[in-house]
Amino acid sequence: MELISSVLRLSAFTLLAALTTVYASPAIIVPRNITADQVEDLNIDQRIKPDDKVRKRANAYRVYLSIEPPGWGTGPVCWLAYQVDLDTTHVNISIPADVAPEKSRIRISTSLFKKGASRGLGYSYSSRTTLLGANGTWSQRELDGWVIGDAEKLSCWAFGCARRCYNKYYTGDKTRSSDGSGDGEADACFDGSYDAFFVSTEITLKL
Repeated sequence: MELISSVLRLSAFTLLAALTTVYASPAIIVPRNITADQVEDLNIDQRIKPDDKVRKRANAYRVYLSIEPPGWGTGPVCWLAYQVDLDTTHVNISIPADVAPEKSRIRISTSLFKKGASRGLGYSYSSRTTLLGANGTWSQRELDGWVIGDAEKLSCWAFGCARRCYNKYYTGDKTRSSDGSGDGEADACFDGSYDAFFVSTEITLKL
């Protein structure tokens, strides 16, 4: 598998990229275009043999949306399916329209993990596809290279709300190693609306 090269981003995403292995994998099959707010059946084959030692460390995978703010590299920003059994090869996902601008180039990502673990073993990426029917707007925070929330915890259906909160309290201070000065207020803003967007970790999307 080919290592994806990307521009290092500021903030926690830079650290995350340094600590995880990022792969491109043909096991994640995506259509040429994906339409926002519609259910899409993805073919995701982790290709792990029954006797593979990986099964001792992972028995599930998470599916993420990866986007590319202008001038920055690809990275997972939110999850589309929180916990999928390792051998499941068809996953229904739906990407909300407000996560990115119309015709943004996106990727679908996955990460293997042990059920109950907070983080996975690294990321695999699909080829790029185009998001149609989207209406999101990049925040200044994203354009400056800062991450929005934590992709391991943030549902894509809550991403738009999180973006508004984090951008509202964004200080624009690029000299700091962490943009923590306004994050407490942003977290409080987002937490106030989070229950309305939270999707159970045992999610099942229905047509």
